[in-house]
Parts: sequence; C-alpha cells; structure tokens
Amino acid sequence: MVRLGMITNKIGYKVYSNKPFAIWANSRIINERLSANSYNQDYLDFAKAKNTFNFKKVSDIAIVTAMIGWKGLTTDDYVDEDGVYLLRTVDIKDNYIDLENAIMAKREKVYEQPQIILKQGDIIFSKDGTLGITAIVPRHQNKEMCVGSTLARIRLNSNLDNYYVCAAFMSKIVQAQIGYFTSGIAQPHITQEYINKLEIPIPSPEIQKYIGDKIRKAEELREEAKRLKKDAEEIFYEAIEIDKLNSKLIKVTKFSWIKENQIEDRLDLKYNSPSIITIYEHFRKYKCSLLKDEFKTISGYAFSSGDFDDMDGEKVIKIGDISDFTIDTTSLTRVKIGTKVKERIREFSCNIQDLVYAMTGATIGKVAMYIDNETVYINQRVACIKPKRNNIPTGYLLLYLNSDIGKEISYSLSTGVAQPNIALEELNNIVIPQLANNIMDKIHHNVLNSLIKHKESKQLIQEAKQDVEDLIEGNFDMSKVKANS
Repeated sequence: MVRLGMITNKIGYKVYSNKPFAIWANSRIINERLSANSYNQDYLDFAKAKNTFNFKKVSDIAIVTAMIGWKGLTTDDYVDEDGVYLLRTVDIKDNYIDLENAIMAKREKVYEQPQIILKQGDIIFSKDGTLGITAIVPRHQNKEMCVGSTLARIRLNSNLDNYYVCAAFMSKIVQAQIGYFTSGIAQPHITQEYINKLEIPIPSPEIQKYIGDKIRKAEELREEAKRLKKDAEEIFYEAIEIDKLNSKLIKVTKFSWIKENQIEDRLDLKYNSPSIITIYEHFRKYKCSLLKDEFKTISGYAFSSGDFDDMDGEKVIKIGDISDFTIDTTSLTRVKIGTKVKERIREFSCNIQDLVYAMTGATIGKVAMYIDNETVYINQRVACIKPKRNNIPTGYLLLYLNSDIGKEISYSLSTGVAQPNIALEELNNIVIPQLANNIMDKIHHNVLNSLIKHKESKQLIQEAKQDVEDLIEGNFDMSKVKANS
C-alpha cells in the first residue's frame, strides 16, 4: 500500500494526493472515533485550527431540538391546506427553504411538539440521510413551519449573528466535523448529542456581520427571483386564459370520446388523451409553431466512461444537473477532450441562454436555461435547444415548457413507462402558442432576471462559506470588512 498522506507528531501533515487512500495518524490525535471520516484532511485542518482560532461548541451558543421519535407524524396527519408546513431535507435547496413542494401537517399534531416549531432566524440542519444541509428561516417568512423527522432546529441563545452561524455550518471546517460524528452507512445519521459537540469558529462581531450580510443579501435576491418568476407565470396564465382552459379540462373524463380526425400517427392513450386534445383545441385561438420551426435541437454526445475526470477537462451537463428552470453548475462533471475529439463535438456545446431538456427518466421534461458565459457540453439524453430566429424568446419557451401545460405535452410525446423517454423527433413537434410580442418579451425578461438573481444568490452563499474558510486558514482580507463598514 502506498502511503499517500502522513500525520506528524506535531499534528501537522503532508498530503501527496487530494484524495489520500491512507493516512498515518499517531495516537496523540486519536480521540473517540476511528472511522475513515474521522481523520480526513478537512477534519485535520479543523484539529489544527483549534489551536489558533476561537471556537465554541453548538451547545454553548444554541439549543438543538428535533422531533421525538415516538411522536413522529404519519401520512394520516397530513393535510392539503390550512396546516403547518412540515419541512423535509428535500425542501432545502441551495441552502434556502423552498415550500413549492412542501407538505402540511395538522396544526393540533404539530403543536404537541413545540420544540419542532420554527420562527424567523432559526437554523435548520439535516441530521439524517444527506447530512449537514443547512438553511435559515428567512426574516420575511410568516408561514407556519416545523422541522420533520430528518431535520433539527438550532435556535441561538447568544448574541452571535445567526446568519453568520448559518454560513459557518455550511463551511468545510464544520462539515468535516459532521463527517467525524456520522454513524450509519445505508442511512447516515448524526445525533443531537453530536450536533451539540460541533464547534463553530467565532470571529469578531464586525466579521460576523460582514459574512452574515452576504447570506441576508442572498435571501433578498432569492425572494426577488421568486417574485419575478411568479409574475411571469401570472402573465403567461392570464394570456392563455387558463381559467377557460381549466373549465374545459374539468369536463374531460377518462372515457371521453375521441373523434377519428383527431387521432394522429400514434395510437397510445397518452398521445391522444382527451386532455391533450382539449389543450390543442384551446391553442387554436393563437398562432402556434412547432419547436423545430423556431429552434434547433441537439441531442447530447455519448461520452465514454473513460472520458470523465473530476479535476480537469471541459464541463458537461448531465440529466441530474437539470431542475426546473435552473442548472446546478457548481458540481458539473468534467471530461477530457482531445483536440480531434473537440472538433467533432463542437456541435454538442451549450452556450449562454440556450435551454437544456431532460429526455429520459423521472426528470423527463425538465427544462433549464444556461446563463453562464463559459461553453459547456451536453451529455447523452440531454437535449440542447437553440434559437434559429427571434420570433420566440427562450425565457418564454422555458416558462411554457416548465408549466403544467408544457409538462403535460412533454409527457404525452414520451414513450415507455418504467423509463419514460422522449425522442428528438417528438421533442421537435412540441406545439408552442405564440402570444403578443410584448407579452412574450415581458415573460422572457422576468424569467431571465429571476435566473440571474438566483445565480447571484448562490454565489453570495458560496462567498460566505469561503470567507469562513479563509478566516480559519488565515487568508481572510480584513480590508473588505473595513470597506464595507
């Protein structure tokens, strides 16, 4: 076995690889745990930093509470409305609480456990499954919320800046400690006892405010992004007279008759469903185009497994990187592309304001806009949609395809049940209703600005995390704090 890392007697170490296979540790730094995560590079950085920086345990600055196991809520306690939002780990996206798909629980059942009820400024922490995902209850949030069984509530009882503490939880210096205290393999878990043992770096109040302000600004940007998107949706649904369409769809039954002249070249039910036919009939009042008439579509390149590399190469968008509207560009896979190959795959590039479309699997029909300047490539089963002319702005198309109507149409064109799939030919045949130019332009403007503000929000969160890490490593630039004061 090659020795890739070494720990010295002075708790220093020398790393020969970013991913050491083995680390030699002497008995002086071995405490209560011997798992692999206990002595990785980031945790050793923390152990070293403790000698030079002020840390406080969570138990000294906050109260950690969570749902009592035997009082856990069941599906019988869920309600569709007039309840308390019961937050799960999946409801925290990009370190922000997203209530779009959150479930609700009966108030009387939630009130039995006051320790799970949230208020503004509380920090939410995932303690089961994917550990250490953190968010803060926004200052503007006035909806009743509580933490579910996979989350813990952290409520500060000190004068620390809670937005700074939230950023500190996101940093690798705290995430490494979470790894140290983690138990379980199939279902990783960290107990409240060990959450209380996590140590948070405590800088001066001025630095706390400077870093906390970035999280606060990110919060404001995210809310503005939500508002812009909502406005765009309202403009779209009003323009296509959604109320009239819904009233028609309500009358559609499972056994509605389909006229012979309405049956197209496919005979499967979802392709010729009464609801789809109703939608298309509703669209007749508008000028409509097929996707292929206005846009060029490209199916992604089938990179071989040997092409992928964690460190170097060109960035590639895979299906898993696509969500509704946005692309997670922070962790895009990279591929090594030789000069000859690069020339061959140039057509599989994705450029700013192009759309990417998931063509396979559970995420089929999800569409996002790429808004970075850096050229990336698309992997197989991802389609790139590029404008051929300027009749339909991409922001409008993005909103339409991500709407309930657009998703219904995408699903109707797909084949397969266990593994839904949409062919490029079928994607090209998606019908697009063209609204008045000023309406489509307004929707495009709102959607694009929403995405930009969402991106800026994520960047600020990353900056805040980096500031905490720079602080510990002695690389923090104090002049930024003074300039900001």
